[in-house]
Amino acid sequence: MPLSDFKSALVTGASSGIGRAVVKELTNANITTYALARRHDLLQTLQDETGCIPIALDLRDRSEIDAKLTGLEVDILINNAGHGRSEGPLHSADTEAIYDMVQTNVSASLHLVRTIAPNMVSQKWGHIVMIGSVSGLHPIKQSVYGATKGAIHMLCQNLRIELLGTGIRVTEICPGRVNTDFFKTAFGDKKSKELLDRFETLEPNDISNTIMHALDAPKRVNITTVELTGTAQAVGGLQTGDAENAYI
Repeated sequence: MPLSDFKSALVTGASSGIGRAVVKELTNANITTYALARRHDLLQTLQDETGCIPIALDLRDRSEIDAKLTGLEVDILINNAGHGRSEGPLHSADTEAIYDMVQTNVSASLHLVRTIAPNMVSQKWGHIVMIGSVSGLHPIKQSVYGATKGAIHMLCQNLRIELLGTGIRVTEICPGRVNTDFFKTAFGDKKSKELLDRFETLEPNDISNTIMHALDAPKRVNITTVELTGTAQAVGGLQTGDAENAYI
């Protein structure tokens, strides 16, 4: 369906990185855009820049999702919020890190669809975009993060079947390494700089451009799964020993 047919959107993880870039693209396309994130100050700045409607919310809190999003009617859901933490091998991972990633990356995604999709079903059209990862499609040396993104991959696959006949499209975007604060949060300043400086990574606009292309596809077309990496990054291959480069 042409992009001009969409009237409203909800973007999670909107205060920085990919989410911020998507909000800018959507508002430039004259789509009323709700920008959701935890950091109210950054949302206020984004509102000043784009005219978006900020929603300060911690997606790990299901009661907040119910209180602030129930009844919100949007044509597009961009589920971008998510993060990784340097948990190390699963057998020695921090319990809080596991819980935090599962709540943010998986549980929140399920509850968002549960809350937002009913209006799309009733109006018989809409578009759900999930930000997955190449880490959800290929093995990496991060079991918990990879498992959460693998869950997003299967969620998208199953949603397409559940929503068949409703006119709702489901797109999964699976980026490789992107130049955002994600790695700083996951690994700290030193390691994140090393990972981002290793080669020319994707930029947030590369992902937002891909999302806009999927949204703008003709109504008969559902762009289901998109895997994209920097030209200098390839995922997969056989690794032996202590493979430090296994981090995505």
